[in-house]
Amino acid sequence: MKTENRARFLHELGEAYPDATSAPESARTLVKIPKVHLPKGCMPPHTAALVVIEDSSPNPQLYVKNLPKLPNGRAPRSTSAAQFAGEAWYSFSFNQPWEEDRHTALQLVEGRLRRFALNE
Repeated sequence: MKTENRARFLHELGEAYPDATSAPESARTLVKIPKVHLPKGCMPPHTAALVVIEDSSPNPQLYVKNLPKLPNGRAPRSTSAAQFAGEAWYSFSFNQPWEEDRHTALQLVEGRLRRFALNE
């Protein structure tokens, strides 16, 4: 991510999620959001999220602390576990175009969370 976009992105995350905390870790920045709301019908209705901004990638990645049950009661497909700062987080597949020069941090987070509204 470009330096000027990284600063804007981190500012936008702080504005949208005032309780978010960020920490540099090697060649990336981790932004922990204590509570994000999942789409209607998901259980639990909210979870913590982690945004990972890699120096070498234009697209930040979003992870969730707890994988929700989808509105149809099933577990989401295409998920995997990862470790960051000694904690387990879950990634998930999604199809969401996002461009660092055009889109906001909130569009990234909310857009990717909408993936859980799909009944698989």
